[in-house]
Amino acid sequence: MADQRKERIDFQKLIASSEAARATLVGARAELNDKFHLLGKIKQSVTTKPAALIGVSLLGGFLLKKTFFGRAKRISSRREDRETKVRKPERGLFLSLFALILAIAKPAAKLYATKLLKDYLEKRNHSGGKDRSSFLKHY
Repeated sequence: MADQRKERIDFQKLIASSEAARATLVGARAELNDKFHLLGKIKQSVTTKPAALIGVSLLGGFLLKKTFFGRAKRISSRREDRETKVRKPERGLFLSLFALILAIAKPAAKLYATKLLKDYLEKRNHSGGKDRSSFLKHY
């Protein structure tokens, strides 16, 4: 009877130690998943810092352009070719960024103006004022 009791206590100790080891492993695995979960980190940074993401993207694109698509230099052996060649003016960084901002802002401004117009027309129609459709029939 004492042997069974001792075995039972040893078995309970073994179960408790295996549960503690399992909990440690689960915690370590969760910590590693948090550390190396790149997609989740990117999604979180997009929602918390969108301006920083846009800045990093612009800088990365600018560096890639300069690295891989730099100016093509032609070597001209004749002096007349070099003098008569008309160079196209290059856009600077400021002008490029301004063009990008305009390209992004134009659709947003269109949506905003459409929303304002829609709200205005709804208020005008539901305000109980005169019906002006008869005025438009004359033209």
